[in-house]
Amino acid sequence: MSHETNSTASTAQGRNTGTGIYIILTVTAALTAATAAQTSLLLTLPPWAMFMGWVAYFTRRPSAAEGFQSWVCTVLGLCVGAAAVLAVPLLAPTLGSVAFPVVVLCVALTVISTRGLPVLSNLLGYFIGLITFFAAHLEPELSSIAKLGSATAIGSIAGWVVQTVEKKIRSIVAA
Repeated sequence: MSHETNSTASTAQGRNTGTGIYIILTVTAALTAATAAQTSLLLTLPPWAMFMGWVAYFTRRPSAAEGFQSWVCTVLGLCVGAAAVLAVPLLAPTLGSVAFPVVVLCVALTVISTRGLPVLSNLLGYFIGLITFFAAHLEPELSSIAKLGSATAIGSIAGWVVQTVEKKIRSIVAA
């Protein structure tokens, strides 16, 4: 009997407790994800790539500035991925089977060296871009980078929306 009473009391107070906030924030994030996924589909962009942008947004302290930098790193990773795809067949006639590891070495040196930059130093962003480009199996063209960059932008914006709404909800509850 006391369990039911406690459950009823918890449910009645749920909106003003950690549980109520948790539910509200979870539903908000889910609705944002659904909206971003549908937007991607409507724009003929791959929803899975949109989620790569969402993940990239949260690889740093969530803020508009950090999120934008993470997205730029992701797009730069897409570009490096396209360049790598172009480089292997160009080097293969000269380097043979060593062309692939040489390109991987150059890509890794390039991306990992960005960690020392004052801005655009998000290694995870670069790697997310690389992974996204390789997973998409698209031709290494500007249109491919634009397509994947647009999808990841939607995801980064969705991440920003979720973070901004959560911050606002938490400030209202704290007031």
